[in-house]
Amino acid sequence: MIRFRQIEAFRCLMSCGTTVAAARRMHITQPAISRLIADLEDDLGFRLFNRAKGRLEPTTAAIRFQRAVEENFLGLERLRQVAETIRNEENEGLAIACMPVLSTSLLPLILKEFFKLRPEVPVRIDTVGNAEVTVKLQDLKVDVAISLAFPAIAGIEVEPLLEADVLCALPANHPLAERDYITPQDLADETIIGWLPNYPLSQNQEQKYFGHAGVSPRYNIRTHASHTRYAMVANGFGVSIVEPFASEIWATQGVVTRPFLTPAKHEYVIAYPSSGSRSAILQDFRLATLRVVNDPERVPWGRALTQA
Repeated sequence: MIRFRQIEAFRCLMSCGTTVAAARRMHITQPAISRLIADLEDDLGFRLFNRAKGRLEPTTAAIRFQRAVEENFLGLERLRQVAETIRNEENEGLAIACMPVLSTSLLPLILKEFFKLRPEVPVRIDTVGNAEVTVKLQDLKVDVAISLAFPAIAGIEVEPLLEADVLCALPANHPLAERDYITPQDLADETIIGWLPNYPLSQNQEQKYFGHAGVSPRYNIRTHASHTRYAMVANGFGVSIVEPFASEIWATQGVVTRPFLTPAKHEYVIAYPSSGSRSAILQDFRLATLRVVNDPERVPWGRALTQA
């Protein structure tokens, strides 16, 4: 049974960094702190700290458990549920939320770099839409996410990652495929694969891409998924405004992409549940991500917003 005193000792130790400082803050002895932490680990069923060379280093499980503890509106029952989730998952693994188009293009490049640093770490990829990404982060279901940029949300820490140009996707036999670039005016009479108007983060896309040019596109199909827009273009249903990540994949299916002249850009972020600290594994994943996005040979269609 988890006791409040154990949680208090855990919070103090995570904050202070040493049992001596934690004991001083709680006005108890150092052995008492150690006993409370040991009892808490027994109750939770997983290790919170690694003991190495006289120092205590928080485990990934401890970092994840701390996030739940710091959400002061959560009761002890909620903490038990979080502990059960951590206990049932593979120890010291990494859970990633990622948009489908990024999981098939950018993420494999990142994981190749990450496994150079952490070859034995198990990874779980949760492929979801951008709206679901934020929910996964808020509910502490994942450790990190890579997604389109989104407005500030409580409980989520965001770091700018990458900026990419906007492209126009066309069937290979389309007359506009002969152009070096596409303007909004070029699409005034075209049928366009558009966006779901009420889907989070897809709102105002029409205004973003066409509003400055005074063009009102004609849509026949709407979807929030990038791969679906590419597929509709490949099957001759129209043209579409797309991100560049999947362009190489769909080029083999008869889809041609050209730069779309618009002030708008695609912006991507790496995001985490808000926390005062990150595990060493998560720090290595961030490092691998920055190495990839800062490499123009691996990401020729983007510009890094954060240096490695």
